[in-house]
Amino acid sequence: MGAATAGEQGGRWDPQGEGGGRRSTGPGSPRDLGAAPPSWRTVTFIVFLCALWGGNMVAMKVGLQGVPPMATAGFRFLLASISIVLFARVRRVSLTVERGLWPHLLALGALFVVQHGVFFLGLNLTSASRSAVFMFTQPVYTVLLAHFLVPGERLTPARAGGILLSFLGLLVVFGERLGGGNWGTLLGDGLVSAAAVGWALQSIYMKHLVSRTEPFVLTLYQMLIALPWFFLANWLFEPRLIYYVDARIALAFLYHGSLIAGLTFVAWTTLLRRLQVSQLSAFIFLTPISGVLLSRILLGDPLTPGLVAGLILVAAGIAVVIRPAPIQRSRFEVQR
Repeated sequence: MGAATAGEQGGRWDPQGEGGGRRSTGPGSPRDLGAAPPSWRTVTFIVFLCALWGGNMVAMKVGLQGVPPMATAGFRFLLASISIVLFARVRRVSLTVERGLWPHLLALGALFVVQHGVFFLGLNLTSASRSAVFMFTQPVYTVLLAHFLVPGERLTPARAGGILLSFLGLLVVFGERLGGGNWGTLLGDGLVSAAAVGWALQSIYMKHLVSRTEPFVLTLYQMLIALPWFFLANWLFEPRLIYYVDARIALAFLYHGSLIAGLTFVAWTTLLRRLQVSQLSAFIFLTPISGVLLSRILLGDPLTPGLVAGLILVAAGIAVVIRPAPIQRSRFEVQR
């Protein structure tokens, strides 16, 4: 199953290509342009990733009980970097960086530091459920920004309606948890919302770069560039590197660090090459709802009408966003 390096085959690893793990055809191919809707196989894979992300907020909140915010970010992406390097070696993927790509990686790393730093500060002040709502408004910002920054990703009325429909579904599920809150909680909500905007900008920037290099490279080096800054911020502003660690906290870091930030981030970056960033981001609305749904299933709690209605609204919104846009014929073709 090991794939050859990009230099040997002239292509790049594609975990959910139409050929089932074959390589994409490289920059400039129709797959790179991401205009086609995803196949059902790809949709299933994206839903699986969102289901894994469903427990991410809770895992990070558990980690924050024993480790300060900046140190949490540092340890998370240290574990993620190790996972990516090991996975790249298994797949025999080259991690070499072209010289012309370094300025972009440095800029992406700086954005990575700010976005995740603001997020962990906010998460430390507010609850996991409130963070899920505000962080996963990312598709709203992504679609708006992509309209201006990504060629070919126009904000059509149908796409805007689909995003709003999915966001409404999110509010149906979590709306009752947004009431109240002191000033510290509201500050945390604001910081998490700002991090969602940063995530949208990061996704769009990566969309521009992903056709030029391996998703492994793009995902790994922004983390490596960010790592020293997270630990420096911990040393300057936080009282300790670690408060305490028990088995629960260790498992939480392995989950949200090694698995989520490591392996699933690479898969998501790979999907960015094949899909429009607006299409892919729409699925993010499923993440917090899948977390609630899985907890209900695992704990045996009944499914509430609100959860079912919210899931239907989110699914309907995603279906609207990812459907292919109608082909507009020129006046000459119509006259013929």
